Amino acid sequence: MPKNQLKQARAIIANRAAEIIMEEGITDYHFAKKKAAKYLGEESSDALPSNDEIDDALKEYQKIYQPETDPQILGNIKKDAMRVMELFKAFNPHLAGQLMEGLIPKYPTLQINLYTDNMKEIEYLLLNSNIEFDLKDASISEKRTKKKSLRKIPIITIDGSWFPVELKILNEDDYKLTKNNLMSTRGKSLEDLKNFEI
Repeated sequence: MPKNQLKQARAIIANRAAEIIMEEGITDYHFAKKKAAKYLGEESSDALPSNDEIDDALKEYQKIYQPETDPQILGNIKKDAMRVMELFKAFNPHLAGQLMEGLIPKYPTLQINLYTDNMKEIEYLLLNSNIEFDLKDASISEKRTKKKSLRKIPIITIDGSWFPVELKILNEDDYKLTKNNLMSTRGKSLEDLKNFEI
């Protein structure tokens, strides 16, 4: 596929992925890209946009369809996030995802990254706090060497006061490896969130 055509295909897929994320409440960028590409009949993996391209498409989507965001919803997001992050304080919680940037999908989900090498501690905390949870695995793309690879990480879903909460369980080393693009990769810490206007 010629470079110009590839760039155009990536933009179209990014826009469709952004629509899927906002309309269906999907938080997994990789899944949204694949679904958008399949919907558009694009089979080339080179045509899949980067997460940054999807972020740009999400911002465009918001400008068109959500020019003003309800401050009450944003306040509820912050309160809920801080409450959950306080509970998981020992695991270096960071609020991530579109909600942190003021993008509110049709079905919002709080995304919080937790960093630990012992997931059992998180499960014990949930059980001891009588919090019901669902556990699943998700694939994340990482580039630790010259090649990109997919790695499975556990994701725990719990009920928040206002929205479902998705806890991504990452290794402690992952925290150190997210120095670039901190806000979108690592997220905001509890301390940063206290002083942050969503």
